[in-house]
Amino acid sequence: MNTIILAGGGHAHLAGIADGSLRHFPHTEIILISPSRYQYYSGMFSGFTEGIYSENQIRIDLEALSKKHGFTFVEDKITGIDADGKSVLISSGRTFTYDLLSFDIGSSQIRSPFILPIKPNYTFPEAIRSFREGERPVIVGGGASGVELSLAASAYRKHNSLMRPVSLISGVHLLSSAHSQKLHEVCEHKGVNVIQNKKARLLDSGVLVIGDDQIPFSHLLWLGGAEAPSLFKQSSLATDANGYLQVDERLRYSPSIFAAGDCVSINRYPQLPKNGVYAVRQSTVLWENLKRAAEKRDLVPFRPQKQFLAILSTGGKEGFLTYGRIHYHGKTAWTIKHAIDRRYMNSF
Repeated sequence: MNTIILAGGGHAHLAGIADGSLRHFPHTEIILISPSRYQYYSGMFSGFTEGIYSENQIRIDLEALSKKHGFTFVEDKITGIDADGKSVLISSGRTFTYDLLSFDIGSSQIRSPFILPIKPNYTFPEAIRSFREGERPVIVGGGASGVELSLAASAYRKHNSLMRPVSLISGVHLLSSAHSQKLHEVCEHKGVNVIQNKKARLLDSGVLVIGDDQIPFSHLLWLGGAEAPSLFKQSSLATDANGYLQVDERLRYSPSIFAAGDCVSINRYPQLPKNGVYAVRQSTVLWENLKRAAEKRDLVPFRPQKQFLAILSTGGKEGFLTYGRIHYHGKTAWTIKHAIDRRYMNSF
């Protein structure tokens, strides 16, 4: 019997399980190892922040999922990888051997006692409950996550009569140059204080500065870019310059190790954005190649799409839909997003 270890419960792993990929692995033991029983779905983080969704509605019970599909779930953290010996070590001291190993452990974040931890993602609910109630909540980072969470927190605060605004600091334009002006207008209309095209620095003393100005904050989310997990370098696996596991276009690190999602850098697409859309798209290729590797057949490549539909929640059950340079803002966009997110969660 072969053993496949799934390290992490990210989008690429879970989408394959939901799609029925486990049916293609007869006479195989599947072991999912994750540090939390629950995997939280980032697509619904903004809805949770605003108060639309409960915590139970945005998380997947990995233990229950394992029982449903007949694989083994281990709630623990992988602390070491022996690629030559085909084994992984977890924090409890146990060792698991594998025939194939797949990583989907996401990215990390800058560590500071002054920054609220939202990665690993099971730390998100506690952090966001504190953030949205804060006296002076500030978000650094004008990408999709920063824009969504600032608008969601602003909607929550308005609904709960918390008058001081959320501040959003972006070193460049919001989201993308094609949509920045419209998003800036949306943020201003919904009460978010946007500080754009200015780089923020957090000093060791806990002071947030922009140029010569200090920015007061009570609660800080730092969403200015992902950090690589430390596991790969600590285990002497080959990484790119930023510490992400280096894989080829087949999502393969070595004949027995595969990886997908935010924890990897794909040789052929080094600038590929790290987001859930690409992780879900990679899922089909990842699971197909795990099957092909088990059967010792040729692998298939992952080819990212050039454009895709994206919808950001903007608070008040409105959404900002983009496709290439096209955008639309309104309640219909949020309704579409809500339906997509609920369908995804119901697939488990």
